[in-house]
Amino acid sequence: MDTSWLILIEVVVGYLLAFIMILRIVLQRREPTATLAWVLLVILLPYLGVLLYLLVGRRRLRRQVRRRLARAKVLEPHLARLGTGVADLSAPAAPTHLRRPQERELVLLANRIGQRLPTCGNEVTLLSDANETYAELESAIRDAKDHVHLLYYIYQQDDTGTRFRDLLIEKVKQGVTVRVLVDGVGSFGADELMIPLVQAGGQFAEFLPVGALSRHWHPNLRNHRKIVVIDGKVGFTGGVNIGDEYTGRKRRVGPWRDTHIRIHGPAVHMLQEVFAEDWCFATGENLIDARWYPEQQATGDLMVQIIASGPDTETHPIHRVLFTAVTLAKERVFLTTPYFIPDQAMLVALETIALRGVDVRLLLPRRSDLRLVMHAGRSYFDELIRSGVKIYEYSSGILHAKSMIVDDAWATVGSANMDIRSFQLNFEVNAVVYGPAFATQLAQFFQRDLAHAHQVTLEELAHKTLASRMAEGIARVMSPVL
Repeated sequence: MDTSWLILIEVVVGYLLAFIMILRIVLQRREPTATLAWVLLVILLPYLGVLLYLLVGRRRLRRQVRRRLARAKVLEPHLARLGTGVADLSAPAAPTHLRRPQERELVLLANRIGQRLPTCGNEVTLLSDANETYAELESAIRDAKDHVHLLYYIYQQDDTGTRFRDLLIEKVKQGVTVRVLVDGVGSFGADELMIPLVQAGGQFAEFLPVGALSRHWHPNLRNHRKIVVIDGKVGFTGGVNIGDEYTGRKRRVGPWRDTHIRIHGPAVHMLQEVFAEDWCFATGENLIDARWYPEQQATGDLMVQIIASGPDTETHPIHRVLFTAVTLAKERVFLTTPYFIPDQAMLVALETIALRGVDVRLLLPRRSDLRLVMHAGRSYFDELIRSGVKIYEYSSGILHAKSMIVDDAWATVGSANMDIRSFQLNFEVNAVVYGPAFATQLAQFFQRDLAHAHQVTLEELAHKTLASRMAEGIARVMSPVL
């Protein structure tokens, strides 16, 4: 066949693919700028554009999970007995710290879009680093009598990962049911480490495992959650993964600053439900038996709400809750995040509340394990500082904590960063804690970290090199897929 005909066929096929893909992109109804960027890429480079879109462009995942099945059959009777229905929040009997309208608005919003009730009677312990977290976690696992459920984005094949695996094997031999779920990309290779656990009788699964032949293969949609539930009564969540680097043992990484929490009380049921949904998606096993949701007793005086989000939801619950919390702030917003790439709505919200006098402080890393993300975040510094936002860069190691405090009675700790990936692409989970005691304690953590941070000024930004400005500009353009 003549070469010119081959070229013509190649061009025609390329543009047919481009046309089909453009229809798909437009029907997704994503942000106009992102839609335009993908359409232009597919038109200019049809084959490459289509391939890239299939790899990293999709932001939705349909999960064949019977949503809320566990709650309908098991959770709601327990919650009703505890008297924690959302309707109670508008009554005079609501906790004192929720009598202000803005707190009640946040609870009701989170329930409507997150579909998980707030629960009273919880005890929440703040954990300031991986060493403290691991000590508490190992102690709780050793005390397990019925089951241990673990979900991690990163589970490293190193001394720390091996230590926890061996402890889990020990519990399996004692008759405890053990389930370990890890992200297929973040914990790539962990299946080999877990072979002895499976041989001992434990269960292991990967969420969206790597491989073109894998079911629901989505290389760009990752499970970033960190959840541990023990006997349905003790739960852990936050920013700490499993690995040596989080303890500061790797010299090239240095000290690692992170925040995690331990929960006793009814809110653990909600963490269990999030784990159960992810486990069902990965394995097909439904964890709806009452065994996994034992009756809870009030162990503290805190109200806790578990907010989960991911590319299988249309409402982006964590983003909406954080955005609303920021807009309702009256006195202060203290935000700690290792990866800062705000969308336009969050950027305007932070600038607006700062302009009306709210004390807005951002604690970000001075150095990062993801330099491109760090450059993208720094591209927003100038406009934020001009609006009155105070920005600090943490310099005593790697900052990996993800938390926010609003005024004196609302705080959140979880896995979600303040970036587009966490809001739209990753599966994330955050615990929102209502009450001045917890907010004050977390604020003390924040103030302590500020002692190891440098405040960024406009004078410094004015002296950026051309190379730095170019790096930040390029990174900002790429921010929707970082």
